[in-house]
Amino acid sequence: MIDIHAIARFYGGTVCRDNALIPTPGHSSRDRGTAISACPEAPDGALVFCFNGDQTTALAVKAILRDDGFLPTAGRRALSERERQKLKEARFAQAAKRRAIEEAVASKATEQWDKAEPAEQSHPYLLKKRVPPIGVRQQDFDLLVPMLDENFRLWNLQGIAHDGFKRFGVNARTAGLFWPHAIHVANGKPSPGPLVIGEGFATMAAIHDATGFGVVAAMTAHNLAAVAKTMRALFPKRRIILAADDDRHLAENIGMRAAQKAAESIGGLVALPCQKTRQRPQGPILRTLSGARLPNVLQRRGKWGLANGCAKQRTNRLCKGRAWRHGGRNRGGGNRNAGLGATGQD
Repeated sequence: MIDIHAIARFYGGTVCRDNALIPTPGHSSRDRGTAISACPEAPDGALVFCFNGDQTTALAVKAILRDDGFLPTAGRRALSERERQKLKEARFAQAAKRRAIEEAVASKATEQWDKAEPAEQSHPYLLKKRVPPIGVRQQDFDLLVPMLDENFRLWNLQGIAHDGFKRFGVNARTAGLFWPHAIHVANGKPSPGPLVIGEGFATMAAIHDATGFGVVAAMTAHNLAAVAKTMRALFPKRRIILAADDDRHLAENIGMRAAQKAAESIGGLVALPCQKTRQRPQGPILRTLSGARLPNVLQRRGKWGLANGCAKQRTNRLCKGRAWRHGGRNRGGGNRNAGLGATGQD
């Protein structure tokens, strides 16, 4: 029998209802998206379920457990039909239990959101990131970023402290959720211009503030593909741009890889930040890798901007063309002070 408590301790997780909850590979150390439970019917004695991953992720977790000595490396055998059925039932039971927990957390998150106040422009995190308080609220000293599903139902809240520390709701759903802003106008029709999808709230709020485009924050790199597919289903003919985080400082450029994969799955464009240049001291410039032209818009502050140019599948930086500062007018036509961003209303 596997030692659930030892697994939780080793990977910096916790034990909840006979499950070791540990970070899913590639996620923050604070993540608890992978549940591991003992299952005598399984050949290796363990059942792995990744709430923010898929079957491939679960198999990768099993490989890690095997390499670290928590699962046997030899003596594996094929499952009998009866064992397969029991495993299937166990997975369904685990998923149903998880769903019930997520439903309860979603109800509490909705109550918390309803009681929260409009976010203050003077919040230290907003001042540091130089973004307006669009689509977020505030409770005490924490910003609250709503995380919605494809039906724009609220399931989770990302809390952002004054020092930028971020956390999701405990036992809350994260897979496939997103923060949208100005993706529709007041009459429910798509807002003008392309739709830009990226990782964090601040990044996407800055892009919207600079361009007026509808934006969506997938919250994590691993969530980009799922959110991109949701947006493509909502907007079959709309141009969609994946604004990648360039994680070249890491051993693996997770942000770039995830954005490229998401763009390929929906026929979208990929853009990423370039390094600062003497000609563009205001901020990095986004370039496209897909051969399509992007609007010639430069953000007046913060991290992101867009540059005009055609990459034609090249990876050279596109810093050509005259960039101009955006004067604050909402070129997208939506309400830049909208709340959840789904309909342009709070």
